[in-house]
Amino acid sequence: MEQLNNQVEFLEDKSSSGKIRDWSRKKKRNLKLSEIYMMIKESYRKIHSEKFNRFLNREERSRMCATVLQFKKDTERKRKLHQAYFCQLRLCPVCNWRRSLKIFSQVSKIIQAIEQDVEHAYLFLTLTQKNVNAEELDQTLDEMMKAWNRFLGYKKVKDVVKGSYRGLEITYDKNSKITKNMYQQKKDYYKRLGLKVGDENPNFDMYHPHFHVLIVVDKSYFKSRKYLKHEEWQELWSKAMRLDYLPQVNIKKVKGNSAEAVAEVAKYSAKDSDYVIEKNIDLSMSVVETLDYALQRRRLVSFSGIMKEWHKKLNLDDTEDGDLVHIDSEKDEELEGEMTLETYAWNVGYMNYVRV
Repeated sequence: MEQLNNQVEFLEDKSSSGKIRDWSRKKKRNLKLSEIYMMIKESYRKIHSEKFNRFLNREERSRMCATVLQFKKDTERKRKLHQAYFCQLRLCPVCNWRRSLKIFSQVSKIIQAIEQDVEHAYLFLTLTQKNVNAEELDQTLDEMMKAWNRFLGYKKVKDVVKGSYRGLEITYDKNSKITKNMYQQKKDYYKRLGLKVGDENPNFDMYHPHFHVLIVVDKSYFKSRKYLKHEEWQELWSKAMRLDYLPQVNIKKVKGNSAEAVAEVAKYSAKDSDYVIEKNIDLSMSVVETLDYALQRRRLVSFSGIMKEWHKKLNLDDTEDGDLVHIDSEKDEELEGEMTLETYAWNVGYMNYVRV
């Protein structure tokens, strides 16, 4: 435990593998979000009382999130979160971090249960569509959710998919100019448009909603007549979305340890770095308001088939709105022997968690 003047003890929460759980960094991002909510609230103070009240609630809830953390600690100094208040907001960096750990834990448990019953193979599928602006985002998400249900209902898909986990991710392009890193990642795309580093970014201020899907298939899938080529997945998703073009679709076999695929699907619905934009507060306000509205009251993750059955059999908590304290993210967090309680509170002076 790091100490200051032999009096102040800061939280240093580590897994048994030595990986630091960086509560402080997440809380700082959470407070930035609370400030953005406050500014959005003030912009509506005199003109829209309904929106003013909504963002007043958001500001208070996010500011109070994870201000006090109580841990159980055993004689081996292993620590496990015991009690905390989480705001449960869809954009909260702290809550989204906890949700991603929870999703990882639940999907891992379901896969382990499935494999103990009958051995299967797994596919990682990414389903996309063209980028949209802020005004189009909400309707696009409606269409994607309906398309997902249509997609699962197609005979070719039903014959193949024994179960699935589907998570929504929305990325936002905040760069007004093409950076070197962006150019390296999409060089062919920019060359095709005749663009270079430093040019205006054609996707600036656009949103890219897409699904990350983990699919359970029979072990014999890759040698069966039911095998679907990449083009077929692409055509089926285009049909489900009722598009007049073939969208980008990525399908690949999960090789070796399926934990890597689990980590990929266990993403946040939106990355806080996309909407907590330090150098542009006006843009931050616009993106936060857009995402907050688009994500409200939506089921951002879902299970189907055998994965849904095992989620129920294992009596797992609600993935999105359930408990964010007891998430069982790591097997090594199981405590043994005599336990003590330690409480840490967020200290605005130190901008860190201090033991109380």
